[in-house]
Formats: sequence, structure tokens, C-alpha cells
Amino acid sequence: MTELTTLEKVKLALRISHTKLDTDLQDTINTAKKEMERAGILSTAIVETDNLVLEAIKTYCKYSFASDEKIREGYFMSWEYQLDCLRKSENYGYVVEEEV
Repeated sequence: MTELTTLEKVKLALRISHTKLDTDLQDTINTAKKEMERAGILSTAIVETDNLVLEAIKTYCKYSFASDEKIREGYFMSWEYQLDCLRKSENYGYVVEEEV
């Protein structure tokens, strides 16, 4: 059995079974990865096979495609929390050397 692509995993998470939004979804996945990097997560750590990264990407996509404002806000808060946790975790965020 072949491993699902990130796009396929995101489509499952968003309960999308058609291909009409594939281009938009792939663009949103790419944007999520760029936003992770911009937020301070190492580009080398943004690997789609990493479960924490993948869940953050799914959350960003849910946020981007949510039509209800309250649900959208909840996904955004979750996205920010996931980014913050990744940024603070070893092997994901930049290490700041403390001055002695």
C-alpha cells in the first residue's frame, strides 16, 4: 500500500473527495510551510512526514478553508499554538544562545 501524499491527507482532514480544489489546497499547504519558516521554525524541520508538522499544516488548511468565523478563529488559535510549540521544541526552532 502506498503512502498518501500530504495533499491527500489534507483532503481527508477537510473531508474533500473531489479534485476541484487541489491547486488551491496545494498552494495553501505551501503557504503553511512558508508561514512556519517565517515564524521561526527551521526549514530543515519542516518535513511533511513529521506528524507534528503535518498536523500544523492540516490545521492551517482548515483555518484557511473554514466558512464559519468562530470555527475559523478556533483553527487560527490552534495554528498559532502549534507554531509556538514547534518553535520552542528541540530540533524545530532556532536556538538562541544565552549571554553569559
